[in-house]
Amino acid sequence: MRRGFEFENELNRVSKYLNANGIHMHKNHARRTEQGIYLEGEPFDYEVLNKGKLHCFDAKECSGDRWNLKNAKLSQLNNLLVCRKNGAQAYFLVWFRKLNKIIRFDAETVRQALIAGQSSLTPKEGTKWDWTELLT
Repeated sequence: MRRGFEFENELNRVSKYLNANGIHMHKNHARRTEQGIYLEGEPFDYEVLNKGKLHCFDAKECSGDRWNLKNAKLSQLNNLLVCRKNGAQAYFLVWFRKLNKIIRFDAETVRQALIAGQSSLTPKEGTKWDWTELLT
């Protein structure tokens, strides 16, 4: 199975549940021509809108116990920061497979880590995430 696909499948199940219960969640997709030729990537992976609160996040998977910040694409980070500036919850959602933990790294935390020259983040530098936070 390709990297990240298992986590994406889980998030798609969450999306189906939320949408069936009156909460909007969708996955963004890359822009392609009718022939399927890649034009540009999506700004980030998912958007969730519930009672006027917007969550924007990019889902990542990590096989170790440190998330390499090279996996935080600058274009995605910039898009998440714009969403944050406009009132959204904007973050990278990282599944640490080995630890079986899903950790939320706010976009601003990632930005500050990159400015400081950090190459990775540990789960302790983020916040444990549970999909039920999208319900409130």
